[in-house]
Amino acid sequence: MKRPAPAIAIYGLLPIMAVILAAACVRFAPPALDDPPAVLARAVLCSSLDQKVDWAEPAGEKAIFKKGTDASVYSFLELKDLRGAHSLFWKWYDPSRRLYRETEGIAVGESGKFFDRYIAWDLINVSEGKENGVWTIAVFMDGRLFVSKEFEIKED
Repeated sequence: MKRPAPAIAIYGLLPIMAVILAAACVRFAPPALDDPPAVLARAVLCSSLDQKVDWAEPAGEKAIFKKGTDASVYSFLELKDLRGAHSLFWKWYDPSRRLYRETEGIAVGESGKFFDRYIAWDLINVSEGKENGVWTIAVFMDGRLFVSKEFEIKED
């Protein structure tokens, strides 16, 4: 003859069941995202820069660069609302998707300061030895991809 389960054993399981069911209803909030360190106002590819005393502007904005006509490809960035000190670096990829050039990190901004506008740029030379085709530029801020663009190098 089977004995009924003691009431204490059944009632002892109720708190454990309640904890398990309550845990199933708990939702954890995602981690709060920090404000971005800057807003990208412009990311431009151009063949030259018009450099002034405290500023520069892209000149010859384009996506196709011709050997014999264009001397350089500039990757020009204008940042808005830059807060604090950060690091930018560029990676240039050839049409075969091989890393052609990676820059050292450059410091942008300043700790504890705010900049309404801030500019930075990097460049490669367009020469007869460069591979024709679609190239890719990737710009990283603080080690994270910030922006990427494609451009073409071809014969004149």
